[in-house]
Amino acid sequence: MKQLPHGQWLDEQAELDPEREFVENEVAIEQSKEDRRKNEEEMKEIITSVMKIKPKALEDEHKAENEKASQLVEEAESLLASKSSLSLDEAINLQLMMESNVAIETTGGSTPGHYYDHHPYHGWGGVYRHNEGGVTTGSAAFDTAANKMFPYAYARGDGSGITDDNDVTTWVKLFFAFWPRRNGHIRVLVPYLTRGWYQIYSNDKWYNSKEATVDLELHVRLHQNYWAGSAKEDIFRLHDDNINRNGRIDRSGQLYSGSMAIGADRWVIAEVGIRARVETEGSGSTARLDFRAPDFVRIPWVRFDFS
Repeated sequence: MKQLPHGQWLDEQAELDPEREFVENEVAIEQSKEDRRKNEEEMKEIITSVMKIKPKALEDEHKAENEKASQLVEEAESLLASKSSLSLDEAINLQLMMESNVAIETTGGSTPGHYYDHHPYHGWGGVYRHNEGGVTTGSAAFDTAANKMFPYAYARGDGSGITDDNDVTTWVKLFFAFWPRRNGHIRVLVPYLTRGWYQIYSNDKWYNSKEATVDLELHVRLHQNYWAGSAKEDIFRLHDDNINRNGRIDRSGQLYSGSMAIGADRWVIAEVGIRARVETEGSGSTARLDFRAPDFVRIPWVRFDFS
């Protein structure tokens, strides 16, 4: 077998779609900036001149909402974040051993069949933030030896919500490989396990424009000479302007890629990625997706279906 594509090339390929999405979002936000500014000025005029609400009262409200949001985040973390994953990992390993029933690990084949790759050979992560006065943090760790990704994204708004947009998108990707010894077709089965939590809060009123979103998405795409289109699964998503919820996202499932025609004696790469995106607008509005260790998103193996 020839040498696998090197890490630098994979890193360059991995960041193309995230970078493109980030640029598109930045352009859209910039194009709406002047209209949002005018809308906020009009609303301030109504609030101060017609409703006789003093600017100091609005500032105090923003401060109170931000303090409440910080308290809610602390409470959610204390209640929901995993303290230790040792016993959980042991149970997962036993379950996967029983379910997969794989006697031999292989990443290449010349006859039709199912071929398992238990070991991602490379990983990549990136965090993309847009901040208009609030809080935006994230991290994109991974552990190829444990087949785990640890996406984290947290945003909190500040202001009326009309002219502040605070969002974070965290991407983490693992790469698996298969060596076909003849021409054929490939598609990939990706099982996944998620162990993590979310927190979302927004308190919208008639004179502001607050909202919050959390969105966790898994994808897989194949490469041999070119990248095929991604297959995606929306694992968890919430969005609202009046909401106060938190909870665990402990799930399991599987995702199939599309089928791809392939040639012999050239590596087929399977990119498996998780995208954690949070968006907030307005003081106190909070969105958090937290899969930092000992929580995780785990891809125990991928199965190359060769025909």
